[in-house]
Amino acid sequence: MKWKLAILSLLGLHASLAMADFEKGTDEYQRGNFASAIYEWRQSAEQGSARSQFRLAEMYAQGKGTQKDLEKSQKWYRLAADSGYAPAQMKLAEQYLSGDDNNTDPDPAMAARWYQQAAEQGEAKAQFQLALLYLEGKGVKQNDTETAKWLEAAAKQDVVAAQNNLGSFYENGRGVEQDYGEAIKWYRRAAQAGDAYAQNNLGAMYAQGKGVESNHAWAVFWFAMSAQQGNDVAAENISSSLEHLQASEVQVGTANIRAGNSTDHDIITKVQQGDTLRILGSSDGWSQVYLPQQEGLGWISSSLLE
Repeated sequence: MKWKLAILSLLGLHASLAMADFEKGTDEYQRGNFASAIYEWRQSAEQGSARSQFRLAEMYAQGKGTQKDLEKSQKWYRLAADSGYAPAQMKLAEQYLSGDDNNTDPDPAMAARWYQQAAEQGEAKAQFQLALLYLEGKGVKQNDTETAKWLEAAAKQDVVAAQNNLGSFYENGRGVEQDYGEAIKWYRRAAQAGDAYAQNNLGAMYAQGKGVESNHAWAVFWFAMSAQQGNDVAAENISSSLEHLQASEVQVGTANIRAGNSTDHDIITKVQQGDTLRILGSSDGWSQVYLPQQEGLGWISSSLLE
């Protein structure tokens, strides 16, 4: 028993030393002493520290503090990945997907293998990339159920593109039971995060009344948000919803259109008496309007309209 305790104590000592060397390496790196960082990380890497193995691989890959050496870089990436270190698994997956700097041909099956291992550890980017491989049947057999599974895992970790794609899967019943409510939920999360595709998709759901009561004001709002990011499809979608909105004429010679619903906001353009504006809604004496020339939105004092 004493012998076993001694062995356990020795293992604990090695782990502590490896941790100390990793921290020393990090300190040296932050000071710009790259060669010293490599020295420290090599000590703990050789003792099995996956974090140090990964950092050492990065240094060889970038040629920082040493000559660039892709073979050594690959060796340390592999050791860290085999130890279960998710960032190293991600790196190998990326290399296999695109081909590495040694001009090795892409190997999607190996990429899928490493993405899978990282994804199962909760790496959001790996989950999304694995979903795309299943979607395209690249390196794995095409499988909508697996695609939806990994999209949802990534979406729950706020990967915006995964949220938009998951919304599409729920809208169309691919890999999951069709559920417009879930589609709206995921489109909205991605749209609010600024994803132009999700903004267009959410606008379409409002325009068509899918999973929500038809509301062309919200449709125009989201189409306009998407169009302002350069989405031509959203710009085309606006016209069909605009005709459903209330039209009002400007009643004064010149009126300011502002970025928000108060005079504290910047003037973004001006309109003239007799100009017709489409109204999305009103708040605190101000009306939100669609501006065709800007393919965007603005606010005008409601008192200046018919």
